[in-house]
Amino acid sequence: MNMLRILLSVCFFFLLTQQKATAQNNQKADTDALEHISTYLDKLDNGAGTFLQIDQQGNTSTGQFLMKRPGMMRFDYDPPQKLKVVADGKWLAVQEAPGEKADRYPLSQTPLPIFWGKGSLTDKAQYISKLDVFDSAAEILLQDPEGDFPGYARLTFNYQGTSETTLLRSWHVVDAQGQAITIVLNDLQKRENIDRKDFKLDERHRRPHGKF
Repeated sequence: MNMLRILLSVCFFFLLTQQKATAQNNQKADTDALEHISTYLDKLDNGAGTFLQIDQQGNTSTGQFLMKRPGMMRFDYDPPQKLKVVADGKWLAVQEAPGEKADRYPLSQTPLPIFWGKGSLTDKAQYISKLDVFDSAAEILLQDPEGDFPGYARLTFNYQGTSETTLLRSWHVVDAQGQAITIVLNDLQKRENIDRKDFKLDERHRRPHGKF
């Protein structure tokens, strides 16, 4: 009987040790992944390529995009759509057609400044709700604990254990009303010749301030 108790105690101790080691290994893997992803984003700075947008109803749109840190993005949609969406570092502007007045929303009410704003992602741990690392991918769930931007955003990366093998693939955003949109980035390439002027919209038909 004493021998049985000893064997059970040894097995239980071994199981606890293995669980603790696994938890420590997973924590280290998550820490390493966050550092690698943050380093990748810090080095990217400027990027360009094509995108695929998927809305909540499954409708798709395509177009070209530009990215420039901090906080600047531009999405030009392919015909028949005429939509342009531009973030200039302070505002997110949505223009339905060329030359028309754009609707503007504070960029701070979106998740964009967290991963594409000033500073590194590792310095914004309070916004990282979850980090999952897979064989060849990683996902980061972003939520604002203060509620400045309601809902959440999920970023997906190609990831194989180093910053050099990291590539931003998509983000999925759900707003406070539960409306969801997914942007899949294709052909994302670093580009050095992107000017800040590329993030200004032509609003020649915009009414002068104070006139209706």
